Amino acid sequence: MSTTHNTLFRSGALTLITAAALSGIAVHAAPLAAPLLAQMSPTMGGPSKGMGMGMGAAMAQGSFIKAEAPVSGGFTISEEGGKKVLTFSSDFKTNDMAPDLKVIFSPSATPLAATKSPGFPLKAGTYTILAPLKSSKGAQSYVIPASFDLKGQKSVLIWCKKFNATMAWSPLKP
Repeated sequence: MSTTHNTLFRSGALTLITAAALSGIAVHAAPLAAPLLAQMSPTMGGPSKGMGMGMGAAMAQGSFIKAEAPVSGGFTISEEGGKKVLTFSSDFKTNDMAPDLKVIFSPSATPLAATKSPGFPLKAGTYTILAPLKSSKGAQSYVIPASFDLKGQKSVLIWCKKFNATMAWSPLKP
């Protein structure tokens, strides 16, 4: 390759890799002479748009159901590099105006059964907080601590701690 062609190719490859990363597509490493488009594949297996079987077999999955707020998207829980990871699909979206959103687990497959709309408040001790929600939309991943008993959990929720309001939930499905 000529120096000019090589520089243009690398610049184009960097742009393509950046665009792929922002869209949730994984680009696998290969020699620069190989076509990059042929090496792209979706990440993470699961039930929703934007999720393929890239990182590991799904241990659990689900699609979010509206509680307090409209919601779209789903998730998978898979093992990656010896760690359990909860990954939201690229089409995930919930209320972007709600403050203090958390990703939580519940040992109940029907965690909202004992609550009332419109807020669907949860009782203390009926859930475990995994992490603050990173974004109200788009693909995102959360490492589940090794000490966390995932087998004892039956659902995933998006919950507003400040107002004790559940935005969305989903039972864990194998």
